Amino acid sequence: MAGLVLLLAACWATPAAAVSVSPIALYLDQTTRTGTLTLYNSGTLPEEVEIGFAFGYPVSDSAGNVSVPLFDTAAAGEPSAVEWMRAFPRRLRLEAGQRQVVRVMAQPPAGLANGEYWARVLVRSRGGQPPIEQTQGAVTLQLNVETVVVAAAAYRNGPVTTAIGVQAPVAVRTPEGVRLQLDLARQGSAAYLGRIRAELLAPNGDVVAEASDEVAVYHQMRRRLVIPFTGTPAAGYRVRYTVETERPDLPPGGVLKAPNVSATIPVS
Repeated sequence: MAGLVLLLAACWATPAAAVSVSPIALYLDQTTRTGTLTLYNSGTLPEEVEIGFAFGYPVSDSAGNVSVPLFDTAAAGEPSAVEWMRAFPRRLRLEAGQRQVVRVMAQPPAGLANGEYWARVLVRSRGGQPPIEQTQGAVTLQLNVETVVVAAAAYRNGPVTTAIGVQAPVAVRTPEGVRLQLDLARQGSAAYLGRIRAELLAPNGDVVAEASDEVAVYHQMRRRLVIPFTGTPAAGYRVRYTVETERPDLPPGGVLKAPNVSATIPVS
């Protein structure tokens, strides 16, 4: 996989500067090949904006830290839509307080196999912040600031399904509470979008603490979730977790429904 362009620390688009983007994800298919993003300049200076595309999806390390590495070109075998995604307009000037609708269009090749294909929309903006000055000896440099907001995009060709498998669930005590670790594996032909809910159960079955977090599993992912708890869980405490396709932050139709996966495990 070549051409690394950016590494995101999270998988959801957030306003990095004056230009905000909504919605945070687009879901297209063979009947609706065009979606729209609304750009808004909340700053006091105009912004020069350019729309581009990259390939990437959330991944995690062995500690469950999530990042989204983005690449110009996808690795062989990855379901990339980057090559046939287009934005109109691709470049624009966004005045202070102005809104602009950008159309994102999928132009898939003929004979495309059924399945879900992925891309990330990159909204680059510059000009709304004064240059940053740096002095090195007798030389003063002016660095122009460019910010990037990233939105997810998916194209679904034909019928697609998703589900989630959970492996090696572990719940352990930590100074902050109880840490739940799950190894997640997507099943089916589309990304699994949902959330993890976890409840800490006392020996009598009462729920004494709970936590939740969003999850997006494109292939495999390790996730860790800390359930805050000020006491010290004694013997007999358990964690009940549920992985479910609930994401109210995503546009309607974006989340593919799948059966919940639940289990109860002891705290070690």
